[in-house]
Amino acid sequence: LPYRVRWQDLKDLIRKAGTVLRADVSLTPDNRSRGYGTVLLATEEDALRAVNMFQGFSWQGRTLEVRIDRSGTLLLPTTPIGEEGSGQSALLDVPNPSMSLSQGDSSHGLSNSAPLLFVGNLPFHCQWQDLKDLFRAAGNIQRADVALTPEGRSRGFGTVLFSSPDDAQNAVRIYHGYEYSGRTLKVHFDR
Repeated sequence: LPYRVRWQDLKDLIRKAGTVLRADVSLTPDNRSRGYGTVLLATEEDALRAVNMFQGFSWQGRTLEVRIDRSGTLLLPTTPIGEEGSGQSALLDVPNPSMSLSQGDSSHGLSNSAPLLFVGNLPFHCQWQDLKDLFRAAGNIQRADVALTPEGRSRGFGTVLFSSPDDAQNAVRIYHGYEYSGRTLKVHFDR
């Protein structure tokens, strides 16, 4: 990606191929672009169209490399698609494409006993993908989010949803008190 591109620019470009649910540009600790990002699209067809439209596309003097994510995970929004957002919508991994989420339930398909962890004292450069990558060693992650200000900056905390309570408990054991980018993480079950 061109280094001056931010998530909104990336979203605006890729929306020509379909409905963009989320766009992120990876940033360094001093808030500079690393030259790559991720875009989540509403359908597989939109994603394939984006690859066909933008692979090798020249944008602001840079040639884009666009591919489907290697994880092959289907992502569905946990908030109704019609709701406005800042391009930072929360996502839930659904391993089986035949599964669906009930939109009528205010818990968005999650029970109160969901293995959801609060992660505090995150470095401000940490994005949802960084958080997910960090916690992956503890078990199967369904979702990771970093709280953002209206301007799109990290608020220094987030949540990680695991597939099982055992994986979540394992993450608390591993990561509570863990030093990450010079910050000591605070990890506990979300209240």
